[in-house]
Amino acid sequence: MSSEVPEGWRPGRFGQFLKAAQGGGTPPRDNPAYWGRDLPWASVKDVTSGAREPLEGITAEGLENSSSRRVAAGTNILAMRMAVGSVVRYGVDVAINQDLLALTPADSLDGDFLFHWLRHCSTHFADVATGTTVKGLRKDILLDWPIVLPPLDEQRRIAEVLRSVDVAITIAGAVLSQTLEAREHQLERLMALPGDMRPLADVCRLGGGYGFPIKHQGKRSGAYPFAKVSDMNRPGNETELVSAENYVDQADLKVLRAKPFPPGTTFFPKVGATLLTNKRRISSSEIIVDNNVMGAVPTAIESWFLFYAFNTIDMADYVQPGAVPSVNQGTVGKIMIPVPSREVQRDYVITMRDLDSAIEAQRATILSLRITKTAVSADLLSGSVRVPA
Repeated sequence: MSSEVPEGWRPGRFGQFLKAAQGGGTPPRDNPAYWGRDLPWASVKDVTSGAREPLEGITAEGLENSSSRRVAAGTNILAMRMAVGSVVRYGVDVAINQDLLALTPADSLDGDFLFHWLRHCSTHFADVATGTTVKGLRKDILLDWPIVLPPLDEQRRIAEVLRSVDVAITIAGAVLSQTLEAREHQLERLMALPGDMRPLADVCRLGGGYGFPIKHQGKRSGAYPFAKVSDMNRPGNETELVSAENYVDQADLKVLRAKPFPPGTTFFPKVGATLLTNKRRISSSEIIVDNNVMGAVPTAIESWFLFYAFNTIDMADYVQPGAVPSVNQGTVGKIMIPVPSREVQRDYVITMRDLDSAIEAQRATILSLRITKTAVSADLLSGSVRVPA
């Protein structure tokens, strides 16, 4: 926040602009008479879940026999422990537990403005939280937090601008959810496509990766990416495996006795807990993977169709007995998939890739809107940019 106070704005401490800052409590769990749906009861997990209402509820008797308290609909509720700085408002009256603080603004502080100010400050609140096991924000620190308050009418204009960005983010999120749902339906349709059911070993060549001794790791560029399971999480590798933390050159291949997989290979974890996450990636160029990864090289099937077919397989159904989840090449090779004509495969791939492009674009839009929201919040809440009347 700028050290220069904008004209007409009032500097002070946060607590000056509140009527009340009240915590809550938890009724004894061993008394079923205290728990019911008379009044929704919020905890930190509800604040962070994004749900419209808390999952649990307490009875009037539970409210009376605990330090929990009724909080009016629309009140800003701030998490003071664990997810410090998270803030929520509910459209109904709720009760709160001891990890939350209900903030009732004074007449000089608009509730909508307060909501956006709290969200803007959330990371700063988290930074000053203390505690060894569970981090918490002290109430006195919160109430002493510096704030520069615009006049009430300007608060409302600022809140409206920020609300409009939130609406845009919500709409974009809804579109993304619908597109993801359409993609899921398309994946389910794959198994019903016309064509013979054939084992994977008939249409692709399966092979494991290679050992990657530490002494060969560390190159950040080279002829070939050498990908590990963790590289599937790198930005830009959400669908296609295009980069890795480590690279190797031709000379390294001889020492490692490794052979690159060709473009169009589908990769998936073959051992460890990550196997159960069903991550799938397809290579866009020649690439090497380590021995925790298996590759499927298409031989009698379109490469992208094979990739999408793998996205319908739950590897948990094929895990070998043992302490560490794993699958072997023989078991994977026996998995049956439909293999329609090449024309049907290509049409299906076009539809799926269009959906994937739309999903990627929508995610980029949401990210851009969130970046914009952060920048706009900083400008408006500091007064460096004013909202005209």
